[in-house]
Amino acid sequence: MQVFTVVLSVWLAGTPATASGPSADKGPSLTVSRCLVSLIDEAQVPAQEAGVLVRLSVRESQQVAAGDLLGEIDLSQAKIAERAARLQLNVAQERVTNDINHRYAKKAAEVARAEYDAALTINSQQPRTVPEVEVKRLELVWQKATLQIEQALHDLKVFGLEARVREAELDTAKNQVERRQIRSPLSGVVVKRYRHAGEWVKPGDPAFHVVRMDQLRIEGFVNQSEYAPWKVDGRPVTVEVELAGGRRERFSGRIRIPSPMVEPGGDYRVWAEVANRQQGRHWLLQPGQLTEMTIHLDRPSDRKGPGGAVTRSVPR
Repeated sequence: MQVFTVVLSVWLAGTPATASGPSADKGPSLTVSRCLVSLIDEAQVPAQEAGVLVRLSVRESQQVAAGDLLGEIDLSQAKIAERAARLQLNVAQERVTNDINHRYAKKAAEVARAEYDAALTINSQQPRTVPEVEVKRLELVWQKATLQIEQALHDLKVFGLEARVREAELDTAKNQVERRQIRSPLSGVVVKRYRHAGEWVKPGDPAFHVVRMDQLRIEGFVNQSEYAPWKVDGRPVTVEVELAGGRRERFSGRIRIPSPMVEPGGDYRVWAEVANRQQGRHWLLQPGQLTEMTIHLDRPSDRKGPGGAVTRSVPR
């Protein structure tokens, strides 16, 4: 599709634009013939992980939304890893909420402080009743119990960090599952399935080709000596295409990208984005068609001119 677009665009570059009315510079509209319909968005959707393609969820010509599941690579090992990571996170979270050691350390410190204070009280009333070495031991027990409170708080902090590590591991495991689910990056139509169920795929192997059809690009050429790019930029357009049986359909859009490059012959490329329509499940406007595009120079542009004002008339 891309090679065809480039070749046909080069061929179209030699086709001059035609303007309605006797004077191209003063006409209210500009008609550009032999414009090419092309895609705005498309994606060769690849496999991201190696494995067996066990499921194809869509068929060719099926319309899909962004995020829809297109296919699935074998998930068995990834699911096991995800389940193991979830269980490890549950264990880590239980440790975070378990403050038994902290509460015990506080009680032990209270008892040790009481024993130490009692020994000091006794010796203050009857000196040397409690040996000095016993007083020192009781003081050490109390200090140890106080440090155990700090240790318990530190352990809870470490358990919290471990829980965050387990959360990250679970996220990694979930990502491994998601990477084996091939999803559409855009809303459009599946035009090609490159693989069959049961085939082995490698990272980067194309699996599906999805194209956007609700908005298409109309490409044509305008002569820069008659119409400067800023005269057509942002202007509304009407695109007319002839379908089978001589049926003609019109579509509306707007000029989006006048090229800054002038082709040999003095023409520059213009692009319009046009809203497509369906009849039943079939799109009327199709990439590769040749159309006629009318640029309405007398209608407001959506581009801002000097001072931020929207251009509303044809510049002189």
